[in-house]
Amino acid sequence: MEMVRTSNNELSQLEDQIAQQLSYLTPDSRFVEDLRGRLVSSRVFQRRREIGAILVSSLSIFFLGALAFSVVQLVKKQIK
Repeated sequence: MEMVRTSNNELSQLEDQIAQQLSYLTPDSRFVEDLRGRLVSSRVFQRRREIGAILVSSLSIFFLGALAFSVVQLVKKQIK
């Protein structure tokens, strides 16, 4: 167990050292915009958006169905 902690500490120290050495580097704004554009137009991003829309519409339909069922049950109780 002690060996794992030592290994984790060494790894954390290495990560910190690399972060300090590369802290002055920042991506070019054109690169960031190009990457953002490619991401937005990618099939994976579009598929994720479609799945989100399907999920929202499905949950909305389920909610409306549950609401309608509750209203019908309430009306039935009021009539009896």
